[in-house]
Amino acid sequence: MGVLIGLALTYVMFSDRGCMDWVPSERIKEDIRSRGIMETEEVACYLECRGLSVSDLADLVTDGSINYSESTPREIPRKYFIEAQGKVQSAIFVLTDTASIVVSVNFKEIKGCDC
Repeated sequence: MGVLIGLALTYVMFSDRGCMDWVPSERIKEDIRSRGIMETEEVACYLECRGLSVSDLADLVTDGSINYSESTPREIPRKYFIEAQGKVQSAIFVLTDTASIVVSVNFKEIKGCDC
């Protein structure tokens, strides 16, 4: 009976905390968001051509998963390839000291742009 009461109290006290915040992927994604997401001129052109913005790249980071086989986390600067099923299919983020710079993006649909 005491164990059940203890489990119930633990659930009530800690139910609002996430259990996955400590895994490496979540820490990297939080690092990308906290540095501020910036795009190169070419990426900005592609986003504008499709009517998207930097907030769509932030959604990619939040909802996407890191593909470590295409990322270079041990090199300087670190590069992470993130992919998802949203408006932006994938992007490469380069982490500098001050910002997370998007150097490449891929979209689901192919649309010709003058970039």
